[in-house]
Amino acid sequence: MEKTLTDDQKKEIIHKNGGRKENILAILLDLQSASPDGYVDLQTAALVAGELDITESRVYEIASYYAMLQIRPQARYVLEVCNSSPCRFSKSEAVVHILEQELDIGVGQSTSDGLFALRFTPCVGACDSGPVIKIGDAVYGNLDEKKIRSIIAGLRAGHTLFRKGENHDR
Repeated sequence: MEKTLTDDQKKEIIHKNGGRKENILAILLDLQSASPDGYVDLQTAALVAGELDITESRVYEIASYYAMLQIRPQARYVLEVCNSSPCRFSKSEAVVHILEQELDIGVGQSTSDGLFALRFTPCVGACDSGPVIKIGDAVYGNLDEKKIRSIIAGLRAGHTLFRKGENHDR
């Protein structure tokens, strides 16, 4: 199980991003990414407010405004299916159907074990590989039923995800 970040570790992330309120979005994204539960909690928001000399309500307002920031604990793996026009054209609905069957949840829901969540996302910039699923920072493209089931089986088995920015259309 992953350990919660200490205040010192959080402060290191804040200052690595310049430690200024102009950088709050980058700071919150990095803090969320480092959080084992994938969200910005109230304690972290309070720490950011103190370090940046802004109000806690302003930090929370920013964290709750941007779709890429979460203010509630997230599933370990958030599977985001691109629902842009090119991906819909390349059958993203079929991907959603397979994922709903495999995970026994609908879009906007999480599995009871907290391992998976399924949601739509706007374009991820991999139109040439559609349909795609984004999991964390990894993009999996050219999906078919076999690839999707293999990805899910791998995650269930604890296999690590690919590194940030890699596009995987194997």
